[in-house]
Amino acid sequence: MTQKDKTVTIRLPSGKTLQIAGDRARAEKASADDVVSVFDDRHTGNPSFQIRRSFHVRRKKERLEVLRALLEYDAAHPSDPPWQRTLGSLEREWALHNLAYRIGFLRSRARDADLDNHAEGRGALKYFIKAAWGVICRK
Repeated sequence: MTQKDKTVTIRLPSGKTLQIAGDRARAEKASADDVVSVFDDRHTGNPSFQIRRSFHVRRKKERLEVLRALLEYDAAHPSDPPWQRTLGSLEREWALHNLAYRIGFLRSRARDADLDNHAEGRGALKYFIKAAWGVICRK
């Protein structure tokens, strides 16, 4: 089984299901309200987990459940280069994505949380400026 063929399902304490897929298309297909779908994109130069439609998970408790499960999954199935993120940084980044989505700031980019190594330790202002600058430069 290759990384792309792999899909792992984890039941979370909240009753939601975490689905980690090695294929982007498969991660996009999960649409049930009780499923948090994640694309495992850790096998790149900038390892990441991409939480699809992350704005649906509004409660901090549920975000922390998902993030702890991802950290445990990563510990059990490490990547090279390694995915190196802290729980606090991950939660702040996801909360910022949700805030940006709710207020309509770069909504298309805030829809999914891409939890990559490069975002570790970045503050809110730096994150928003970088995201806005990236959009402006592409136009």
